[in-house]
Amino acid sequence: MPTSSLITIALISLASIFLIVSGIRRKPSLGIILSVILIVIAARRGETSFAQMGLVPSDNWLSTVLLGLLIGGGLSLLSIILIEPLIENITKQPHDVSVVAGVRGNWKALLSWLVLIWGPVAFGEEVIYRGFLMSQIIKLLGTSLPALLLNVLITSIIFGLSHSYQGRSGPWTTGIIGACLGVIYILSGFNLWLPILVHGVMNTVELIVISLGADKRLRELVWVKPQ
Repeated sequence: MPTSSLITIALISLASIFLIVSGIRRKPSLGIILSVILIVIAARRGETSFAQMGLVPSDNWLSTVLLGLLIGGGLSLLSIILIEPLIENITKQPHDVSVVAGVRGNWKALLSWLVLIWGPVAFGEEVIYRGFLMSQIIKLLGTSLPALLLNVLITSIIFGLSHSYQGRSGPWTTGIIGACLGVIYILSGFNLWLPILVHGVMNTVELIVISLGADKRLRELVWVKPQ
């Protein structure tokens, strides 16, 4: 096997270990920090670049922003009223969102979380999972349809497991969302800005809904039958 392929495999493996182990140990920020350091080292060695990861200007910023708002808003509501309750019914455990429980009725906490979401979360996670991991897997597998499907599957599993701190339901729900973001990344021509916007809008809508206590009411509209 060529040395370049071995280096690519090593980069994918190290990033995956950092992210999954930190998620299991309930220290997700540590996995993100270590992965960013790994990406910087890889970039300095010429193994990746901003362009390769998809951090290049959009051809049409207006359509990118509008699509980000539309898709992100739609996916967030779909997650709240369908994906999360369905997974919870299967696993028999609630999706643990205690990490953001402080935003309920607390607009100051909400604002603090929104700053975090649009920085390390939306931007950072998309650079790591879609921009870095998916582009590295493309080096190994190529861009045929089966290769891209396998790519999305692998990265969505890593994305899900890295959210193990959200309980038994968390990895399944975030894995499904990760797969959606992977498909969006591919369909946008491997440009990272649309997935970043979708990710940020999704989390923003979900946090606002949680802060207002509307998440439970939205679920009841679908899952609770009238008495």
